[in-house]
Amino acid sequence: MREPQDRRELVVALLAAEFADAGIDADAMERVYSGAHGEWTRALEATGVFGVRAIAEITERWAADPRVLRDALLAEADEFTRRRCLAAWTTFDTRPIAAVGP
Repeated sequence: MREPQDRRELVVALLAAEFADAGIDADAMERVYSGAHGEWTRALEATGVFGVRAIAEITERWAADPRVLRDALLAEADEFTRRRCLAAWTTFDTRPIAAVGP
């Protein structure tokens, strides 16, 4: 499922505006990577711009590909923040999977 271009741009604008001042860091990137998207879903809901169906479609897209949310959050980030967050993201891909006990 591909998001319509105008909706994607609106999501980017809303999230970038909401979270640019709060700061995006490695912890936020880990939440995005792991699928803990509640704070960003609530932020979109609070705008009142999207209906229930649109929010569901957006969050399904994030669940299917968390990089979509990552990229939206980093769209307005400064170069230092962007590089730091992308470097953290690559470490998530290379972490060993924790062993499950008996």
